[in-house]
Amino acid sequence: MLCTNRGSHSMGWRSGEVFLSSSEMTRKCQQNNLESYDLLTSIQKEHRSERNLCDMLERIADNLPEPLDADLARTGIFTLRRCLKRHVTLEEEYLYPVLTKRLCPGDLGENMLDHIRREHAADESLAHDTADQLELALERGRVENPEMLGYMLRGFFECRRRHIAWEDAIVLPLARLRLSAKDFSTFSVEKFEESIAMKSSVEITRSRF
Repeated sequence: MLCTNRGSHSMGWRSGEVFLSSSEMTRKCQQNNLESYDLLTSIQKEHRSERNLCDMLERIADNLPEPLDADLARTGIFTLRRCLKRHVTLEEEYLYPVLTKRLCPGDLGENMLDHIRREHAADESLAHDTADQLELALERGRVENPEMLGYMLRGFFECRRRHIAWEDAIVLPLARLRLSAKDFSTFSVEKFEESIAMKSSVEITRSRF
């Protein structure tokens, strides 16, 4: 389902009765001299990868109705199927469980995380649908409905850009403020990469049957 209107996110959060803007959260984190934990650093890297994906998809959309650049489309397909899965796994399996335990009264809290999960689910569905349409166009050697494909591409990358910007402004600063190195003691970049590789292998196997 295409995301066309998600409403506005409040660019700040409450700690007790005091409203902190995203810039104030950043200054508070810096004052606390919090280190950059591997998990949060990994999420930031995935955000950069997703921004690159959005730029790539925008180039494809801007070039329609001209024929697809096959190399660019193949890269877009591969990244659509891989990039968002990594983002969702890092946040929903690793970050949110520990962040939920550390949230204070007045934080945006579980409602915020539930909203993000719903966006993840919608965007994952749209990512797969968009990749399928790009694959179909490559197989047929033409884009049969440029307007529809352009609409899907723009719907995806516009939603993802807003989502990532909001997480960078609110969720990650909140995580740095509330969490400590102990909360990330069980996270390993190597184990995460192994988990993603295993999930991808299982999906490839299933797709063959």
